[in-house]
Amino acid sequence: MRKGLFALLLVGVLVLGVVASGCISGGETTTTSTPAGTTSSTTSTIETTTETTTTQTTSTSTETSATTCGSGKVVIWHAMQPNELEVFQGLAEEYMAECPDVEIVFEQKPNLEDALKAAIPAGKGPDLFIWAHDWIGKFAEAGLLEPIDDYVTDDVLNQFAPAAQEAIQYKGHFYAMPFAAETVALIYNKDMVNEPPKTFDEMKAIMEKYTDPDNEKYGIAYPINAYFISAWAQVFGGYYFDDKTEQPGLDDPKTVEGFKFFFSSIWPYMAPTGDYNTQQSVFLEKRAPMMVNGPWSIADVKKAGINFGVTPLPPVTKDGKEYWPRPYGGVKDIYFVKGIQNKEAAWGFVKWLTTSPEAIKELSLKLGYIPVLKPVLDDPEIQKDPVIYGFGQAVQHMYLMPKSPKMSAVWGGVDGAINDILKDPANADIEAILQNHQQEILKNING
Repeated sequence: MRKGLFALLLVGVLVLGVVASGCISGGETTTTSTPAGTTSSTTSTIETTTETTTTQTTSTSTETSATTCGSGKVVIWHAMQPNELEVFQGLAEEYMAECPDVEIVFEQKPNLEDALKAAIPAGKGPDLFIWAHDWIGKFAEAGLLEPIDDYVTDDVLNQFAPAAQEAIQYKGHFYAMPFAAETVALIYNKDMVNEPPKTFDEMKAIMEKYTDPDNEKYGIAYPINAYFISAWAQVFGGYYFDDKTEQPGLDDPKTVEGFKFFFSSIWPYMAPTGDYNTQQSVFLEKRAPMMVNGPWSIADVKKAGINFGVTPLPPVTKDGKEYWPRPYGGVKDIYFVKGIQNKEAAWGFVKWLTTSPEAIKELSLKLGYIPVLKPVLDDPEIQKDPVIYGFGQAVQHMYLMPKSPKMSAVWGGVDGAINDILKDPANADIEAILQNHQQEILKNING
């Protein structure tokens, strides 16, 4: 999965109105250049399994009645990192201490999508799996998910931020439950920037101040691909793809305007490459005062010893109106698999995990996950965390990663357009390039 795969949010003020992978991945926090869940390959083999069965050693402060526990084994496939798995296992142990007739088993699948597509039709799939929300469309269309409409009642649904509610449903059915979200934001070096920019004009002034290409110093570090610059493609109302109409919008005048804005107002202050690692290095080496990146990059920022802050990309003022950049964002989901062996017990655990403020708060504080459960968004301890709070604010303005399986035909077209523009950004006919790739995307969508 891209950054995120790839992929996911918030704090008090968060009103998710939109995501992924990743970009977000199903718990992935490693550094890559694209959002989780946006590309995949398919095999016909079922992968070997690394199985982890949690032990029932820890008590919990969250009461779970015997009538909601169910009984039996619940198998969860995932592609999480070891530190993430450790926290999830701890939470599962708490749950099993309250529900001794339930066994929660986590199984690692490095190539999760391939494994699921091979195993589920053969009746050898798990009960649940963890990944970003942008798989929901293609998995539902393929008949690989189990609806949970009878379980997701209004009182359950309304506990989550709006984007999280949207992220767990597809064409009138619920297939998953949300537990976190992610998007990109502006990460700034406090030793170089006293106050984070509150407007784009302020951000531009900072970029101008520090740009010195002769000495390999720049105003901002910013990886360039379809995921990362979606914020600007969508800032004035443009879009790559409309989930409702299932049509691309690369040639929409507002999308064109956003692309032109990025390449005229941000690109000139950057190192002349779109490469993720190169751009990140510029910031980590303190050769730029700001960087656009996601929560997955924070470990490297801390390792570099940078005194940093996190804030949303600031709004652009045009004709007296404020336009917020809208980067793609994702919601991390727990999916229910078609042919699930133990639906009652699985629902009991998933409901507890995703609606328990204590559990979600632990995921947030230990792993930096941005919560989507409303009570946690208002928690004072969560609001005091600068990383969670900063990315939480950014999530307010994110554009939820499209769920339609047709979106898979869009990524390549957008990246192709970006690569064409990068051949000569100062002189590129951006409108013509976007129109050409719009036709390419339509052709791919229509077969």
